[in-house]
Amino acid sequence: MKTFDTKQVRNFSLMGHSASGKTILSDALLLLAGEISRIGSVEEGSTTSDYSSDEIERQISIKTSLMHFEKNGVKCNILDTPGYMDFAGEVISAVKVTENAMILVNATSGIEVGTEFAWNYVNDYKTTAMVVMSMLDKEHTQFDTITDSIRDRFSNRIYPIQYPVNAGPAFDSIIDLLKRKMLVFDNNGAYKEEEIPAEFKDTFDTRYEELVEMIAESDDALLEKFFEAGELTEEELKDGLRQAILERNFFPLVCVSSEKKVGISRLMEIMVDYYPDPSQSTEWKVKKSGDADPEPVTIDEKGVTALFIYKTVHEQHVGDISYFKVINGSLKVGDELKNPKTNTSERFGNLFILNGKHRKEVSEIKAGDLGIAVKLKNTMTNHTLVNSKEPWQFVGIKYPEPVIRVAVEAAAKGDEEKIGTGLAQIQAEDPTFHYVVDSELKQTIVSGMGEIHLDISLKKIAQRFNVEIVQVQPKIPYRETIRKTATARYRHKKQSGGAGQFGEVELRIEPLPRGTGIEFASELVGMNVDRSFVPSIEKGVRQACEAGPLSGNKVIDVKAAVFDGKQHPVDSKDIAFQIAARGAFRDAFAKADPILLEPIYEIEITIPEEYMGDVMGDISARRGKVLGMDSDGHFQIIKAEVPLANLYKYSNTLRSLCQGRGYHRRKFSHYEYVPREIQEKIVEEYLKEREEGH
Repeated sequence: MKTFDTKQVRNFSLMGHSASGKTILSDALLLLAGEISRIGSVEEGSTTSDYSSDEIERQISIKTSLMHFEKNGVKCNILDTPGYMDFAGEVISAVKVTENAMILVNATSGIEVGTEFAWNYVNDYKTTAMVVMSMLDKEHTQFDTITDSIRDRFSNRIYPIQYPVNAGPAFDSIIDLLKRKMLVFDNNGAYKEEEIPAEFKDTFDTRYEELVEMIAESDDALLEKFFEAGELTEEELKDGLRQAILERNFFPLVCVSSEKKVGISRLMEIMVDYYPDPSQSTEWKVKKSGDADPEPVTIDEKGVTALFIYKTVHEQHVGDISYFKVINGSLKVGDELKNPKTNTSERFGNLFILNGKHRKEVSEIKAGDLGIAVKLKNTMTNHTLVNSKEPWQFVGIKYPEPVIRVAVEAAAKGDEEKIGTGLAQIQAEDPTFHYVVDSELKQTIVSGMGEIHLDISLKKIAQRFNVEIVQVQPKIPYRETIRKTATARYRHKKQSGGAGQFGEVELRIEPLPRGTGIEFASELVGMNVDRSFVPSIEKGVRQACEAGPLSGNKVIDVKAAVFDGKQHPVDSKDIAFQIAARGAFRDAFAKADPILLEPIYEIEITIPEEYMGDVMGDISARRGKVLGMDSDGHFQIIKAEVPLANLYKYSNTLRSLCQGRGYHRRKFSHYEYVPREIQEKIVEEYLKEREEGH
């Protein structure tokens, strides 16, 4: 396949809510470009982009797929992204490396949560975009109503440059404001231009005038010409539209039916003719030395070769597959580039471009274009590779924080090491998947963007290493503290035939303000206890605080002061005073009104207005406290504080409460007293476990 210059490349991410038609649209584009022979089916698992066993089984996109087609000498790269918020990291990485976006909106459903996310990403990354109204061949389409809601909700700079003539099962025609014609599509997706029927002429005239005004308003020189002449020439309109799209002053809305192939060939023309090539992007920034601030860089074929890895996938029998974008220069087979992050070099033995899982080998990929390489040894997602002695590093992708956590265990003894290796692999591939071996909870905790995300990630490990992984509810990192001052005296005495052990300690403990930690003081007077034993007493106190008496959790915000004790001239030693200090602390703690603290998380929930009552009721049932509410168009944003103990698998509950149309974010806020009746249950369970020897 030929090599494309930067100006011959267009990069698009396909975004939108799940089931808005992204995967079928990408197949329709490939079909009309001659890359595939038929449009696949999501139900049959035969689409180009959804080819993994999990995607076929679940009938949803799980990963971002890279595809391409050529139109009029221009290569268009398409990144088909998942619509489920569990895979938000995939969407963000796609937006990072594409200058342009297509936001799909279902012509029967309108704006959904995934549409909101897509628009937010477009704004965050300052991406040029178009809105694609899909599925106009279905019953009960609402083109005008949904168009108005999109403009009200997102921007009045979104405007339809096409509108359907006969939306519904017989849909085959659109009126195109730029061509000033009605386009009638045949079964193969080709169109012929016809004059606009008389009954649509008034609507066309009104909309065309509004379009010309909007384009003219985005450029002072054009606006002046428009006022002088009262109209713009076709060439002025085209140039003005290109500039308005580039400057994000205008977002076209177009019409398609992917299954009927209506609007697809015209969409391809719009992609190629009106959307910017990578050299027009201003969003890439690079750090050329460790301390320097990032500086903007233009995507350019000249200069040193530099590329950015936006995704890494491990495939059995293949190894690591690195998805990259060339930002500078030109990458050729045989090139060797340096990874400043790992201070290693990588050689490119092969280069490929993709259509889903189908690879084509190429000899060169120029700046702005996307490709893949296999078996890079020390390079992962968010890494830079560069042909320079300077430590170039492109500013990477910022991924969202996880919203769900579970503990994992090996079903069979001896598989722990394999699972640990697998967890490390997945975390390196997917920055939205986190794991930690928690020494306090004595559990391996994994966290991610949702239950489907975690299920699929853990399934990968199970298949790669032939192990069975069990998911269990994670323990809660409670804290213990006190509300009163108390004292206790404890003697440790042990005689066992040779040298004995003796130490006696009297302690006072008192509560400290939240966040202070553990403080220790010596208030010894006289010579009852040698001062050389004070460090041992402090060590014993701090050991006692690592696993508190109530529940075995850490003790916080307590001051302990030793003020008396006794020693033996022969039997007193460090270990004796450590044990005595632990005993005195435990006894004093029991008398000081001990209380458990639990972690409270701040959650922000975004849902359609009609689900407010159900979600608010559920928050109350979880001992949650609503902090405030805000509205964002048709969506309501609830801010609340909820104990972590009641957030297990919350994303699932929320999905079921609002039919998959809500999402939430969470972050740790603070620790708060556990209600007494709940504390009693926790303490009772802990004592029972301890008795059973767990």
